[in-house]
Amino acid sequence: MVRCADNSGVIKACIIGIGKNKWGTGKIGDRIRVSIRDKTSDCSTSEKTPKGIIVRRKKETKRKDGSYIKFDDNAFVMISKNKLKATKIKGPVAMETRHNCRNLARYIF
Repeated sequence: MVRCADNSGVIKACIIGIGKNKWGTGKIGDRIRVSIRDKTSDCSTSEKTPKGIIVRRKKETKRKDGSYIKFDDNAFVMISKNKLKATKIKGPVAMETRHNCRNLARYIF
């Protein structure tokens, strides 16, 4: 289960697909397809399996300078046609998202 880190109305979701990764583990910045498990009553999403990008991960990630970073939860933001669906992002976003998703960096940061 992953949390949604934006204000789109989705609270929790389950990852059902990870794009371009043959090992099945998602890194920060990977595109994913999720199945919505819990949402608020004013959720604007009509899709059952929307797309998203991983922005936080519990497993530690090694940076290029040799340091490691890890977060308290697994989180994603929802996207549609290479743009964010929401207007705000809640919580911290890893810097690796900027390098892995260059076309979405202007919307996230």
